[in-house]
Amino acid sequence: MSSCYAPLLATEALSLRAGDRLLVHELDWQVRRGERWCVIGRNASGKSTLLRALAGLDVPARSGSVQWLGREQRQWSPADAAAVRAFMPQQAQDRFALPVARLLALCTVVPGARDLHATLSALDAAELAPRSVLELSGGERQRVALAQAALQGAPLLLLDEPVAFQDPAHQLQVSAWLASAPASSAQVISAHDINWIARTATHVLALLDDGAGGWHAGPAAELLDAALLEQVYRCRWRSVQGLWLPDQRA
Repeated sequence: MSSCYAPLLATEALSLRAGDRLLVHELDWQVRRGERWCVIGRNASGKSTLLRALAGLDVPARSGSVQWLGREQRQWSPADAAAVRAFMPQQAQDRFALPVARLLALCTVVPGARDLHATLSALDAAELAPRSVLELSGGERQRVALAQAALQGAPLLLLDEPVAFQDPAHQLQVSAWLASAPASSAQVISAHDINWIARTATHVLALLDDGAGGWHAGPAAELLDAALLEQVYRCRWRSVQGLWLPDQRA
């Protein structure tokens, strides 16, 4: 299949384990350009493990296939892989007191990728450019990590909980920034805030944490309902004026 028509990301019979726990069983799934997939699930259901596997990082007890642009993940050289996908972990591990601007200047892989200043401004992080990464708050460092992923220039962004440390205003800003991405790109994002997900995602991949590696995948407008949320999180849900709330009523 020509890379022009192949999905940016595809899995075939992908299974993942953690010890004796089956996290994901035979995931057959595609991510196409212009899509924003949110991965949902309980704590320790396998969201981070899945994102690491999709990024081509080592994960234990993996079977099945992951493809980028129709080509098996393992066939890509490290340099070519970096031009296709960018991965943002849950928390950055900084060891050196680099200024933010210097750190981001080292990130570009694809020539002509996004402008550094424009990217920082869009994430309300322009004033962070001269500061050391070791001086940033969790939310500030998270927005810098988003800029790192974007500046890499890859069309596929894999983002592990990019709004976990963000205040409500910055959550909205990140959502708008993700929605403004070029139509030639796609995103796979793990998150917990169902209302943020409903606002941001075009599609949802739900990990059921049912002991059998169960999952559901589809358009967010079809998949996000009370029945699925109860199955995923094991508590009842109700929609109140367009907002999803855990339902503590008997």
